[in-house]
Amino acid sequence: MKLANFVKATAIAAMASITALASPVVAAGWAPDEPIVLRVGFGAGGETDTMGRVLAATIEKQTGWDVVVENRPGGGGVAMLSGLVSEKPNGLVLGMAVNIPPLMMLNERPDTLPFKIDSFDYIGTIALAETSLISSSKAKFNSVEELVAYAKEKGSASIAWDAPDLKAVMQKVGADEGVKFRMVKAESGAEMIKLLLGGQVDAAFGTGAHLPFVEDGQVKILSSLSDKRLSYAPEIPTLIEAGHNFYIAPYFYVAAPGNLPADAKEALAKAMENAVAHEDVKTVVQNTVRAPANNLGPDGTRKMMHDAFGPIGKLFAK
Repeated sequence: MKLANFVKATAIAAMASITALASPVVAAGWAPDEPIVLRVGFGAGGETDTMGRVLAATIEKQTGWDVVVENRPGGGGVAMLSGLVSEKPNGLVLGMAVNIPPLMMLNERPDTLPFKIDSFDYIGTIALAETSLISSSKAKFNSVEELVAYAKEKGSASIAWDAPDLKAVMQKVGADEGVKFRMVKAESGAEMIKLLLGGQVDAAFGTGAHLPFVEDGQVKILSSLSDKRLSYAPEIPTLIEAGHNFYIAPYFYVAAPGNLPADAKEALAKAMENAVAHEDVKTVVQNTVRAPANNLGPDGTRKMMHDAFGPIGKLFAK
């Protein structure tokens, strides 16, 4: 089954099983007096949309609230956030985004955006998409340091990428190390694996599609690109441990317009906490981004955004 169909099937199955939940767990104090709209900053059928719809359905069943999902694609979620910031802070309009695109834009062109990091109240996160640098198991190098040495010996090394932040990471490594990598554009994680196993590139990025190939021994992991080691391969060091003081940690998060009433923020955060802890959300997250569900909560999510701003700036700031 193709990955896109598998993710879609997982979402449908998860939402169907949610109907078997027990009576609603209604957060005390505040409740919406009309449907909550969850704006997803990406198109229908993608990772963010898939997880957002299961999250919304779970919140509905656990609280008795109505939660409607709307897709607002554009600019990697930046268009959605640009509209969200001007909505009334009443808890009725939320947005689901990935942190990398807005942080990238806040570094590159902050004066063109109608928002800052602290323009929003943060409800929580649903997942961290763990990202790694990978190679064929047949490669003669086993780490970032050895890949750099290989590139210096051969004059270059080729690396497949499918997202600007991934490309920027290894361009920055190359600049730091005095080596120029040949960056090869791919359209997806699956295509990166195809290029890697076909011998067209020396390395690529692991964003989930690589895991079956790691398990069967065709692919090996060189480094975690997050600020933490990988949950599924804790023996692999991070890029920071290899001497490069930057990282990418793509978090999927939910935010609201700033200045929410305290009772609304508390109720929404509790509803998200309960939903992310539910087995259906855990399952769709695991099957979509191949990582555990992960909720940092309101304060933790705000801290994550601020903490990631500097490292992203090192990659994208002009």
